[in-house]
Amino acid sequence: MRTYTVSSDIKRAIFSKGFLLGIVGMVLMIVIASLESISSLLKSNQALSNGYHAALVIKALSSQDVTLILPILCTLPFTAAFVDDIKCGFIKPYLQRSGVNKYIQGKLVACGLSGGLVLFLGIVVSYGLSVLIFTPMELALGSGLTAPPYFAQVLMIAATLFVSGVFWSLMGCTLAALTMSKYMAYASPFIMYYVLIILHERYFNNLYVFYPKEWLFPSDSWFLGSLGVILLLAELTAIVCLAFIITAKRRLANV
Repeated sequence: MRTYTVSSDIKRAIFSKGFLLGIVGMVLMIVIASLESISSLLKSNQALSNGYHAALVIKALSSQDVTLILPILCTLPFTAAFVDDIKCGFIKPYLQRSGVNKYIQGKLVACGLSGGLVLFLGIVVSYGLSVLIFTPMELALGSGLTAPPYFAQVLMIAATLFVSGVFWSLMGCTLAALTMSKYMAYASPFIMYYVLIILHERYFNNLYVFYPKEWLFPSDSWFLGSLGVILLLAELTAIVCLAFIITAKRRLANV
């Protein structure tokens, strides 16, 4: 049982309704953010430039609508699982077979992985749809020209958002464990996300490292670019994981 605790939690998260809803929500938000560009294109009746399919998705990802919904979508699969387990009473017989450490490990891995994959897969699916719809209408490259690595560019953004999704989902899980409220699991990442945006835009303009929008599309201020963002989020995620482990052990000690 201890061996399969982590894998069973991952399956529970990946095959949940929240996971599917998160992916669908991500795709829909990218579509909605692209409607204005598509509408303008239809009205102009002009031929599409080569690479339009990638530019459309990248532009949508940087829109206000998409950036604000990200910390909500990544919480849908598994952030409330710890609180649900304790409140339903399922935790008592489960802990006897899995052990506390394996149980906590399963929750952390499943929550972080599912939260990141919701955003990553949502972007990949959106890009695939864009390729199918718009690539046949794009102009061909001129003789001797090589197409830029459009898919690689989108994948780099998707990888950055994956790490961001891991962080925000684990943040929601930790705050839910602290308050024992499943509503905090869904609301707290968005609240903190929005507070950090306000603090940067109104008071601390130079503190770009804690500006969530910079985590999505790093500016030239980052020494390592997207890699710098990933390393920062990895450090913050480690801190959040430690906070969850301490909180969860205290909660489980009273079960």
